Amino acid sequence: MSDKQYEVIVVGAGSSGQSVALAAVKAGKSAALIEGRAFGGTCPLRGCDPKLVLHAAAEAMYRVERLLGKGFTGKPDFSWSDLMEWKRGFTEPVPESSRAKMRDNGIETYQDYATFIDSHTLDVGGTRLRGEIIVLATGMRPAPLDIPGNEYLLTSDEFLEMDDLPAEMVVVGGGYIGTETAHIAHALGCQVTMIITEDEPLDKFDHDLAALLRQADEDRGIQYQINSKATAVRKAGDRFEVDVEDTAGQTTTLRTDRVIHCAGRVPNTKRLQLDKVGIETDEKQRIKVDDGLRTNLDHVYALGDCAASGLPLTPVGTYAASVLNDNLFKGATRKVDYYPIPTVAFALPGMASVGMTAREAEASDRNLSVHYKVANDWFHARHRNAAVFAFKLIVDDDRDVLVGAHLLGPGATELINLLYLVIRQEIPTSEIKRMIFAYPTAASTITSMLRA
Repeated sequence: MSDKQYEVIVVGAGSSGQSVALAAVKAGKSAALIEGRAFGGTCPLRGCDPKLVLHAAAEAMYRVERLLGKGFTGKPDFSWSDLMEWKRGFTEPVPESSRAKMRDNGIETYQDYATFIDSHTLDVGGTRLRGEIIVLATGMRPAPLDIPGNEYLLTSDEFLEMDDLPAEMVVVGGGYIGTETAHIAHALGCQVTMIITEDEPLDKFDHDLAALLRQADEDRGIQYQINSKATAVRKAGDRFEVDVEDTAGQTTTLRTDRVIHCAGRVPNTKRLQLDKVGIETDEKQRIKVDDGLRTNLDHVYALGDCAASGLPLTPVGTYAASVLNDNLFKGATRKVDYYPIPTVAFALPGMASVGMTAREAEASDRNLSVHYKVANDWFHARHRNAAVFAFKLIVDDDRDVLVGAHLLGPGATELINLLYLVIRQEIPTSEIKRMIFAYPTAASTITSMLRA
């Protein structure tokens, strides 16, 4: 069978992959886009977007609950099936609209998984595609949890497709996905137990703020098995048993209606057979790239969650695609410069972070000051009876600039973007303190934070 020839082949039809394919044809190149799953990628189909649709409903219920006895006399009725129907209105049109957009722009699309035959050739469902340039943007998938009974686990992807919300649920994992999943389910009426390997959820965020979040969670009824791991799952009638082992080797057995596996994600590269052509990966199976997103093969590039470059976040992949597009199709020689990357967890309440961490500040010999406060008594928190509002800002006093910001509480997931701009543009803190912000808004707390 003769090969189909393209100047650019992109593997992975998420936002980053689509961006590169579109830039290729705009530059006059022939391009193919390959996707083994539905076109559109993780974020719009089984990640950020559908999660935020569910989060909006959960947040509404959470805020009403915080105001019971303060105007509200009870929680409103809720229908999980109605919420899922609403969610599907966002996700179901994506695959066909994405693929149609690619075809309309002259990109040939392939709905199957790709495997390397040689360094320039891919097998896609029996069709051989040969590319001068190959771009890998295959994203990530839930990491396999190798324990007895793992066939009874639902992944975070499957949580977003559940037909019903059970009365009880165990969530394995306390990172972004596990915490957000647990908070959505609990706010909408499910009793949740979280199994986490650390002593706090969201351990990649500030430790002090994570401890405050766990306390707020426990105060409202979320249960934790900390410093623990799930070791087995068994069917027990119409329910499940989950064995949990702590760091001392003690085992506890939990009974629940459903078990959701949110304990990490891995690069979605296994089917590519990268080792066959010698493409190098790191210890986390991410594809190694340089600061121009080139692999150890000169004509193969990687970006987004599958690449060892930046955090596995949609806007990071989108930014990386813009760098690669300029370099491949406009003759530029840009290098990725991610710092600082703002990141948020849509917990209830929200957590957010950007720039230097407290641990990095402790290890630094720079003249730094840390502005940390639990500000539950501030009006921003009190008027909505917030469970917790806290912040930690790190300032380089010699340069008079903010270098790190960490937030927990109402408005955190939006406010972090303002603080990102402050850090990125190196706006002097003395100037910020003189600024006039609209009041009473989340942004109006910035000057008070810097004086705390």
